[in-house]
Amino acid sequence: MAADWETLEVLGTEEEAELICGYLESQGIPCQVESSHSHEFPVNVTALGNVRVDVPAERVEEARKLLADREATPVLGDDEEGGDAL
Repeated sequence: MAADWETLEVLGTEEEAELICGYLESQGIPCQVESSHSHEFPVNVTALGNVRVDVPAERVEEARKLLADREATPVLGDDEEGGDAL
């Protein structure tokens, strides 16, 4: 029986979706990118520009936590006081 997939994120670009999907896969969560983006148009046109990141329904909460933890992790070289980064 095929796994039920659920949409985790709806993004504006395929590149952003691929980055998120790659991160999730590196953490052991299967992922797929579903795009209705048409490359024939020079800009995103409403829902035609939506790109979905889908994961198995039973792993949605785990994936959300991983993304939240990733967003909360400071990037090496970020300096909140405005000093020079190494």
